[in-house]
Amino acid sequence: MGTKQPAPAESITDKKGVSRRDFLKTAAAGAAGIGLSSWVFTPFTYGAEKPIKIGMIQELTVGATEYGYWMDKVGKAAVAKLNAEGGIAGRKVELLDYDTKFNPAHGAQMFKKLILEDKVDFIMGSVHSGVQKACFPIAEQYKIPYFGGGAMTADFTGKDAIPYYIRIHTHAKMQAMAGWEWGFKNLGKNWAFVVADYAWGHSLEEEFGKRVKAAGGKIQGIRAPQTTKDFIPFLQKIDPDIDVLFTAFLNPAALGVMRQSVELGLHKKMKRYTVICCTEGIGQDVVGKESAGAHYIEYQPRYFDQVPKELQTYERTYRNAVGVTDDGKDTKDSKITSAHSHMWSMWTAASLIKQGVEQTGWKDNSKNSDFIKAVVKMKIKAGPWAPQGDLVMREEDHQGFHDHYISEVTPDLKLKVIARIPKEKLMYEPTVDLRGKL
Repeated sequence: MGTKQPAPAESITDKKGVSRRDFLKTAAAGAAGIGLSSWVFTPFTYGAEKPIKIGMIQELTVGATEYGYWMDKVGKAAVAKLNAEGGIAGRKVELLDYDTKFNPAHGAQMFKKLILEDKVDFIMGSVHSGVQKACFPIAEQYKIPYFGGGAMTADFTGKDAIPYYIRIHTHAKMQAMAGWEWGFKNLGKNWAFVVADYAWGHSLEEEFGKRVKAAGGKIQGIRAPQTTKDFIPFLQKIDPDIDVLFTAFLNPAALGVMRQSVELGLHKKMKRYTVICCTEGIGQDVVGKESAGAHYIEYQPRYFDQVPKELQTYERTYRNAVGVTDDGKDTKDSKITSAHSHMWSMWTAASLIKQGVEQTGWKDNSKNSDFIKAVVKMKIKAGPWAPQGDLVMREEDHQGFHDHYISEVTPDLKLKVIARIPKEKLMYEPTVDLRGKL
């Protein structure tokens, strides 16, 4: 998925989890500040109750490592913050994490291992739709709350929804609702979709396309394998009256289609539009000068100065905690770009676990249903645990809603926010009702 990110030093494939020594080091780092200058910590002595265990699965060594590196890093920082602030309901929090290897079968195996061997209480993570889907039957069998980590398949909180899955972030349908109208009004009415020929690409084409067509626009669909290297034959199929070129590919293919559209001069004839997922965790300098003038849908601005003023205090604290600079780079390695639109989900999910436990008096898995019922009704205000802004959960389908942003790539290859789409515009009618199924 573009520039390979290093696996985190403490996220060795299939490790047993966080040792006592690692935990104490992490908690001490949190208490010392780890850059969290706006937090005031007081010494805390844990009681005799056993720790609350959170399991985490991420893509650490194969596939979507740009995501996995950051999701893992943010999850660890969130647990460090929880412990530095007294844990959850006075109980220490332990984090155990495994690599999915970008493989649904292996990811599901690790998910089950977390439940049966590590005895975790909650699980979060993975941006891979296939991995998440493979974990659904296990989550349902063992009745364990599972907070998804960035997968964009809309059906996970639709026809494929299960009562133990909670999604606090966007998906393809919400992205279309956020971006189609702005694009139709500002970029053009005739759209060509050149997308990856699998479920994710299909869903973006369908969700955006049906709205553009209903508004009186023209749509043209062109699908190419995700492994495509030469996009010229596909791009040459685009009709001459097209105003908007919408592309959806991952990894090198996303860079290839962007660059080759410029080779053909299409950037002079039509506006280029896509979702940040295509080049998330990849710096615009790596994407290249060919991206200048393109438009992206973001779910949290990558550049600090593009974050809404009322959120900047929270954003500053969050960036300090997880190690992100103002221009969206890793504080320890400027070659690594943050997966900023996705990784906040692990930060906020950790907070929801704390709130759900403390609101319901949760002690063990006998109260998992009460925990989930509480979490999916929450309305979270922007704050230290919600730097992305307000988050509204919906109990019918366990879907969360938050603001989106339209950004343009400037000539100096930065993402400049030009529109903010409020979450209220994204609240579609639920297609499933999970109430009463716990």
